[in-house]
Amino acid sequence: MRPARRLGESLTFGGRVPSVVGLLLVLVVAASIAGALLDDVRALTVFTPASILEGQVWRLVTWAFVETQPIDLVFAALMIYWLGRDLSFSFGERGLVLAYLGLSAGAAVATTLLSLAWPSLLPGSAAWLGAWPVIAALTLGWGLLFPDRQILFYMVLPVTGRILVWVTLGGTLLFILFSRSVGAYVPHLAAEGLMALYLRWPRGRRRSRRPGPRFFDRFRRGRFKVIHVERDPDSRDKPRWLN
Repeated sequence: MRPARRLGESLTFGGRVPSVVGLLLVLVVAASIAGALLDDVRALTVFTPASILEGQVWRLVTWAFVETQPIDLVFAALMIYWLGRDLSFSFGERGLVLAYLGLSAGAAVATTLLSLAWPSLLPGSAAWLGAWPVIAALTLGWGLLFPDRQILFYMVLPVTGRILVWVTLGGTLLFILFSRSVGAYVPHLAAEGLMALYLRWPRGRRRSRRPGPRFFDRFRRGRFKVIHVERDPDSRDKPRWLN
C-alpha cells in the first residue's frame, strides 16, 4: 500500500469521516498542542491587524488552527468531527479545506480593514488566536444547508439545523453582551457573515455537491414524478407506473 494512501485511510478514523475532515482535525489539535508547548508557535501564528499591515500574510490563516484553552480545543475538534462529513459532501473535500482557509483569511481581512476605519473599536494591537470564529461559521453553514436535519448538540440537546443557526448567532451575541466588547468578536461576525453570503450567492449554491434542504428555500420540487402509462382496457396486465 502506498504511504499517501495509507495516510489518507488513517485520517478517516476507521471510515467514520472523509480524510479531509480528519486532516483538519489533526491540524487543529497538533497546532494547538504545539502552541501550548512552544511560545514561539503562538507568537508566529497569532493574528493582529498591525502584523497583516506589515506584510505578515501567513497570519491570515494560521490563527484559526491554534486553540489556547483545552475545553475550546475539545469542542472545536468535536464540531469538526460532527459536521465535517456533511460539509465535505456539500462543498467537496477540496472545497471544505478552501472554505476553512477562506473563512479565516476573509475574517482576518475584514477585521484588519475595520481596524483602519474604526481604530477606537479595534486597535491595531488587538490579537486573535483560535478556531472558533471559523467553527462558528461552519456550524452556521451546516444549519443553513440542512435546516431540517437533526443533530445532538454537544451530545445532549437534539436540535435541527434551523435551530442551530439561531443558536450560533444568538451565542455570538451573548458572548458580545457579557464581554461588553464588540471588537473582540468581529472575526466571529465576519466569518459568519461570509458563510451566509456564500450560501446565498448563486455560484456558491451551484458548487454544492450534495446540498440538503436550504434554510432560504422552504419548498423544493420533487426529483421524480409519477407517469401513468395507458393500457388496453381489455388487457389482463396490471397497470404500470414509471418513476
